[in-house]
Amino acid sequence: MLEKVKSILLILLIMMSLVLTYTLWFGRPPLQEGVVPRYEYAYFTHPLLLSEIIQPSKILFYEEENVLHLYRRGDQEYVQLWDKGLDFLDKRLEMHNAKIISKEDVDGLFETFSSKIVYLFKPYFPLEYLMKTTMFPDLEIERAIILWEEESVYVILEGNGNLLFPLSRAEELYAGIIPEGRNPHILLSASRTLRIPAEEEPHIPLEESTDDKDIQDIQGIEEEIIVNGSEEDENAKELHNWEIEVSGDIFIQEADIWAAEVILKKEEINYEQLVRAFFFDLSMARRIEERDGALYFTNGEKGLRIYPSGLLEYAAPRLERVFSNMSYGTALQKGAESQSLYGGWLPDMYLSEAIHFLGGYRFLWSTFHEGLPLEGENTGSEMVINEQGVSYYRRSFHIVSEEIYERKPFRPYDEAIYRVLSLNREYFIEHPPVLLSMEPVYYRKKTDQAVPAWAVHFEGLGIVYLHWITLDPL
Repeated sequence: MLEKVKSILLILLIMMSLVLTYTLWFGRPPLQEGVVPRYEYAYFTHPLLLSEIIQPSKILFYEEENVLHLYRRGDQEYVQLWDKGLDFLDKRLEMHNAKIISKEDVDGLFETFSSKIVYLFKPYFPLEYLMKTTMFPDLEIERAIILWEEESVYVILEGNGNLLFPLSRAEELYAGIIPEGRNPHILLSASRTLRIPAEEEPHIPLEESTDDKDIQDIQGIEEEIIVNGSEEDENAKELHNWEIEVSGDIFIQEADIWAAEVILKKEEINYEQLVRAFFFDLSMARRIEERDGALYFTNGEKGLRIYPSGLLEYAAPRLERVFSNMSYGTALQKGAESQSLYGGWLPDMYLSEAIHFLGGYRFLWSTFHEGLPLEGENTGSEMVINEQGVSYYRRSFHIVSEEIYERKPFRPYDEAIYRVLSLNREYFIEHPPVLLSMEPVYYRKKTDQAVPAWAVHFEGLGIVYLHWITLDPL
């Protein structure tokens, strides 16, 4: 009798073993494969490809006789040059062909070739996005340069280190990469100095539209910019003949830049979906309506505030105290994925700044209209991220709805420089003027409108925004 019981138990054990083995091999998949977390369905937009996360801030094309053409985001030629160039670099660059060269060698090669394309990256481009390699993990690509002639091609990756890739003739490079449209620019080089000599003729009133009458005379390393003085501004005489050092490369379009004021509208976001992206379990989050109309959500560890203006701020203070050694490329990927989750990507959105600190990375995103950045107070998106996640997030994007009034050209750039000097005369008497950057932008200041403006940045001063017609400070 006892033997029969043992036999029955043995048979049951064998059957259970067979059932469990079948379930293990052919049953439900593991939890991480079979159950998709709720946040997988919460993406506002699909996460970007690596090549889409960070793109050139500007693309330069040099043709024979060193004529310079510049293309900005949104230009058809920009898209063409980036797509073709990225495909070429991805297919042809191999790390075993790389040679380390000096800055002097880079400059020498650059002057030797007449045909060249330069991709300017700000912030810098991670090497791991271009090729799979463990070599040069800290290389920060600020410029990718393609030089070519009839029988040879050279690629230079320039940054905190310089790599040279000698290549053979590349037919795929020549086919379709030469842009059809031309956009000539002048370069205010770091090795030149701007002079503003005195003029006896009265300055044309600022409120009137003027033609570009600037006269340039490059002698050696000096470039003279003729700017008329103003009879009404007695202090202007002290500014004449002052030398202005240009720090870095500043590109100025030769043709007139036409623009008009634009009306902005808030981006439309599904706020219920947005709240769920930050708080996976809404039952654990308190909802508080504040006196100013803002909505505040918190679970005691993190908080999300949505303002009536559309501005939203999120903070998770506990994550701010985390030390992070995350790589730049990984941080960009995590930041881009979080951006897809926390509101999504707009068509004209781009990474404008990346700052590394002990607690992780701080990213800033902006938008553009017709190639010109949209800047201003509480404009764009800011994110602080580390290995544990997003510790701070701010978002306030505005979309261009329509233009108002007629389009008019920007005032000449030299007049904008002179205007900033005159507005800060006392400062520049004690501090030699060093021009750090200058570019045309759209500027928004706590309104639903954006005004075209010159953004002029001198060392020691913040960015000064000047109305594109009147040159009045904004």
